[in-house]
Amino acid sequence: MKKVLLVIFAIVFLCGGVLPAVEDYLDEIANSKEVLTFFNKKDSPEKLKKFIVSVNRNLSVADVDRFAGYILTYSKQYDMDYKLVAAIIAQESRFKVNAKSRVGALGLMQIMPTTGKNVAQKLKLSKYSLLNPKDNIQIGVKFLSMLRSEYKGDINLMLAHYNGGYRQAELYKAFRYFEFLRLITMQYETFNYVKKVKTNYRKISRDEV
Repeated sequence: MKKVLLVIFAIVFLCGGVLPAVEDYLDEIANSKEVLTFFNKKDSPEKLKKFIVSVNRNLSVADVDRFAGYILTYSKQYDMDYKLVAAIIAQESRFKVNAKSRVGALGLMQIMPTTGKNVAQKLKLSKYSLLNPKDNIQIGVKFLSMLRSEYKGDINLMLAHYNGGYRQAELYKAFRYFEFLRLITMQYETFNYVKKVKTNYRKISRDEV
């Protein structure tokens, strides 16, 4: 482990004089392409429903319509891309309303109770349930909009935080342009999560379902 850390520090040190200019340039590219791609918010209800069915074929038509409606409604309300919301739900719960993780995350968007409570307070929701699809999606989309503001629309940092918290987002940011270093420093779950959600997003965007 010590050798790995020494290698990391050596790379960062040797690149220290070059990285600022490179980072500015690459950030410009990222902001002009990836970020804008992920925030193309043109609604397509039928495309969304088709994606939901492809993820979970056991859902009733009524549930598909209901979930799609909540996703579109709250994505519009909080100025988020509905495709990103759907991509996250697909990865988090596969559209299973009663999903519960081993660490206590609940519902469609797998929201931790403490996060749910904090966001619900901001929304002034006196009564809510994270196992209620409507409440879960509203709170989840609002939380995403908060992360978007915090990370200035950087989709990678948003997803890293959503899955693994602040620490994982900081590790992603520190080794943004060094995938191997992200792989050995981040939780593998979070490293993989970012990739999978982006893959889901592209499936919806390209109608590959």
